[in-house]
Amino acid sequence: MKEPALREFEEYLHAFEKKNGKKLGDKTIYGVVTLAKFLQDTPKGGSLAFLKKLHSPYIKERNYPLANYTLWIYLKSQGYEEKQIKELIAFKRNTHSAMTDDEKLAQSVLTKKELHYLVDNIKNPRDALIVRFLYDTGARVSEMTALKLKDIDLQTREVQVLGKGKKPRTVFIQETTAKLLEQLFKEKNLSAPNDSVFHLKSMSVWYNLKKYGKELLQRDLHPHMLRHSRLQHMADEGVDSFAIKSYAGHGDISTTQIYIKNSKFQRKLAFDRAGNIWVKDQ
Repeated sequence: MKEPALREFEEYLHAFEKKNGKKLGDKTIYGVVTLAKFLQDTPKGGSLAFLKKLHSPYIKERNYPLANYTLWIYLKSQGYEEKQIKELIAFKRNTHSAMTDDEKLAQSVLTKKELHYLVDNIKNPRDALIVRFLYDTGARVSEMTALKLKDIDLQTREVQVLGKGKKPRTVFIQETTAKLLEQLFKEKNLSAPNDSVFHLKSMSVWYNLKKYGKELLQRDLHPHMLRHSRLQHMADEGVDSFAIKSYAGHGDISTTQIYIKNSKFQRKLAFDRAGNIWVKDQ
């Protein structure tokens, strides 16, 4: 797919709503856009035979769910009917046992040592700052890339983000992060209230972090992992679920409860309350 068509498709993805009324997640959009680069530009109104001929190499080479979903949503963006698309793409039900939420979360949380190693070894100062910023704020990458200068108060270290459903919330940054931000503002000569802070698209942040994860940590790394890490570390320190829910901007407390269930604080509390049977009564 050529660059102009790819940009137009990415805009469509950000506006797209699923049947349940929810938007696509940043990770899904990143994966779809990455795969869309391998699609052929498709004019509207083509026949089924035309579509099969045009996209058969892509389907044969990439016969897996996300690749099929990418082609499906692209053809929808071009105005093709659902029935016609289903005749082209065969979606197979995944019969493998799915990972539990607990297992997924465990793979998505960085240790504090890993976080320190990242920021100490990322040579690009802006990218190291982004790791700090996403962790401090627990913000979604789309919330961060949308930030304007007026949204950040370096004196109080408060950041105003606009979350899902356009719900505003206040998050915070550490003093060291604030100083690095101030340095960035000076280097980029940012002064107008509506100046963009990071001048980046979400997809670029995804790409950069994926690269650093592979090079420095030898593991998968994406922006949302910094959010997961921040919220899990809060739970590990004994922060209650309602405070975490407020900070994260979760719509449902059940989303937050998974961090509490997996917290070291709860396990340590259980351990301490059970007492030490090896110490005999005096």
